[in-house]
Amino acid sequence: MKHKRSLGIAGGIVGLIAVGYIATSLVWQQQRTFLANTQVAGVNVSGQTVSQAAPKVSHALENRNYHIIENGKKLYSFNSKSAGITINTKNELTQLVNHQNYWRWPLTLMQSANAAETTTTGQLHISQTNLNHLLAQITQTADQTKRTHTENAKLVYQNDQVEIKKEVLGTELSQAKLKTVVSQALATGQSTIALKKAYVTPTVTSTSKSLKTAQASAAKYATEKASYNINGHKFMIPHDTILSWVKVDSAGKVQLDDAAIKAYVNQLNDKYHTYHTTRTFKSTQRGTVKISGGLYGWSIQTDAEAKALAKEILAGKDFERSPLINGSGYHNDQKDIGDTYIEVDKQSQHMWVYVNGKVKVSTDVVTGSPGKHATTTGVWSVWSKQRNSTLKGDNDDGSSYSQPVAYWMPFDDTGQGIHDSPWQKQYGGTWYKSHGSHGCVNTPPAEVAKVYNAIPVGTPVVIF
Repeated sequence: MKHKRSLGIAGGIVGLIAVGYIATSLVWQQQRTFLANTQVAGVNVSGQTVSQAAPKVSHALENRNYHIIENGKKLYSFNSKSAGITINTKNELTQLVNHQNYWRWPLTLMQSANAAETTTTGQLHISQTNLNHLLAQITQTADQTKRTHTENAKLVYQNDQVEIKKEVLGTELSQAKLKTVVSQALATGQSTIALKKAYVTPTVTSTSKSLKTAQASAAKYATEKASYNINGHKFMIPHDTILSWVKVDSAGKVQLDDAAIKAYVNQLNDKYHTYHTTRTFKSTQRGTVKISGGLYGWSIQTDAEAKALAKEILAGKDFERSPLINGSGYHNDQKDIGDTYIEVDKQSQHMWVYVNGKVKVSTDVVTGSPGKHATTTGVWSVWSKQRNSTLKGDNDDGSSYSQPVAYWMPFDDTGQGIHDSPWQKQYGGTWYKSHGSHGCVNTPPAEVAKVYNAIPVGTPVVIF
């Protein structure tokens, strides 16, 4: 009998425990409270409803600290609130409490439930302006440490052959990567952010198949001798310069960087052209003078020359070329004006004609009247030679004139030229101030034929 009574008491206790377990589970389930030992973002929310827990969890998340780490050291720190981040945890906490297993509450008394310092609970809100400001602050701090540039592996000319120069893993920051890394950390609650993940990374490495293919395809350009002779200046294009233009696709097809070649040709033009430049000229009477202006000179046809140069390089054979040019006065002996030219010194009111470095004509002249009729200055060229022409124009009073001349040698683009002037009573001195021309160089009839016969079309005319 005693044994049966003990069994009855034990069964009653078990029954009471079962009733208590069921009652407690049903009460917690009905109240929708968090189970014992439940932590969210480091906040103990045990026995609390969503409405009770939400403010505490939000406060914790809003004051969460984040650290930017580089080389094991803290480079920059911020918290959610200082970064302008706002958080709404209510929806997430509701989902969390709904997914609790209330029938397992005894186990929560012995262990922690949902403990998560890096919980994603809490919907983050950060404006684009605040995010950009945060990224700018991180970048500004990072830039106080010297950054090394990331470089792709590339082909170089070295040891008389094409070699691959290994890529450089730098520490410069990619703003796009930095934005992604920071945004992901905020979204996942990751409080430690590795700055290294935001480094610019090489897109071409020394092991890239395409680069090795390019190396093989570009090998012949390492031995190609590309030379220029520009107005008598001879030089070779460096091999490393040529290689910097070479582009090879994954199939090994060689192409050239047209923009880079044009930039190179533009540099050549800037260095060697003579069009619209200021020249140093050794005058007959006044020593060395500086002269600017005029249409005499040449320049490289940069577009056409860049295409021609690319074609020569792709042929893969040695070559020497002179550039395609516009203008006049191009030589292959580094000369500009040369030894055959006409010199007009307005101050001295005198003209000299040099042929192969020797004076063929030396004569006084009358140039344009001071003011609006002054003879132009600069370096021009005789672009035509005519006999028995009629010069026409307007006088200052508005009337027209028509003046026959025996010799006419125009040199500028406004109608000025060299011609005979039998109406002039004298030449040289200051006569031009009161009896000057409309810009032409009036030449004595006895001398003008000598000038005409001495020079060909295209002869430079130096006026100063």
